[in-house]
Amino acid sequence: MQLFVAKYVKMKTAIRIILGLIVLGGLFAAGSWKLKENKKTIEDSAKLTQERNTEMPVNTTIIGKKDFASGISVTGTYQPYKELAVISDAQGRITQLNVKDGDVIREGAVILAVDNDLLKNQLDIAKVNLKKTENDLTRLRNLLGDGGVTQQQIDDAENGIENMKANIRSLEKQISLTLVKAPITGTVSGKSIERGGVVAPGMKIMDLINVQRLKMKVYLTEDEVMQVKKGQRVELKADLYPTRGFVGVVNLIDVKADNSKRFLVEVELDNPGGSLKAGMDGTALFNAGRSMSILALPRASIVGSVRDAKVYVVQNGVAELRKVQLGNIYGEYVSILSGLSEGDEVVRSGQINLEDGMKVRVEK
Repeated sequence: MQLFVAKYVKMKTAIRIILGLIVLGGLFAAGSWKLKENKKTIEDSAKLTQERNTEMPVNTTIIGKKDFASGISVTGTYQPYKELAVISDAQGRITQLNVKDGDVIREGAVILAVDNDLLKNQLDIAKVNLKKTENDLTRLRNLLGDGGVTQQQIDDAENGIENMKANIRSLEKQISLTLVKAPITGTVSGKSIERGGVVAPGMKIMDLINVQRLKMKVYLTEDEVMQVKKGQRVELKADLYPTRGFVGVVNLIDVKADNSKRFLVEVELDNPGGSLKAGMDGTALFNAGRSMSILALPRASIVGSVRDAKVYVVQNGVAELRKVQLGNIYGEYVSILSGLSEGDEVVRSGQINLEDGMKVRVEK
């Protein structure tokens, strides 16, 4: 009886152990299945998120022509009315120097003198020989009637006198070249010589810059240049003096466009007191007298600078980075010279994280 009870207890214990193992196995299987389901859900969510992130949300605008007020505003640079490099025609040592950088000299004033003593001595000798030869010719002519000389001798003497006169003129020209004179009125800049130095023919001595008058060079598109006339008054500004206004006159309208399809226009103006300096940047406002319709782009769409501009063009849900050539700025817009056509869809905002070839989602 005791043996039976012992076996019963052992069997009951074994059954409990087996049932416990079965329960634990079921719980483990259920946990594994749940983890796989959660992992799949996370991966699907991540994949969906990644797919959504590849479509960058952007705002776009359709390129078209814009109407602008009659005023054409364009930036430019003030330049000297005249600028000339002074070149030496003489050779020798500088004995006199009358200017320094910053001096204002008048046209025809002597800038420097080169040693010309040797040339003057040669000129004096040539003049003495000429006078002697002329006296000899007079005596020969008196003897011609007596048969003492021939006509050939007289002709030779006359030719000799002409050669002497030509030599004298040459020496006088060389002496005049030893005095370097100002070819224009202007301010001395970039002086490269000093008294006691040596100059040679073709050597640059200095620059003369006339800033009593200035000219601003600007470039206009074909639509704009057709509204500008020679002699037209133009309002000018200088970046350094934002509150001051200046007035210029159109002096030149180029007949040929440059490689960027823009036309050079020069505006001249007086510069009393020299308040404006050559090289300063400014703005010219042309009063065209009527409104203009120009193909334009919002400035916010530009990637990079206006001079090296690129924009993202949306085609079939993909952003294409395209280089464009821009013209003048009109407030929040800038004119388009090339690279875009009317009807192109361009990204206006959202291009910070955008890359060429990336899919986009246009938001309204």
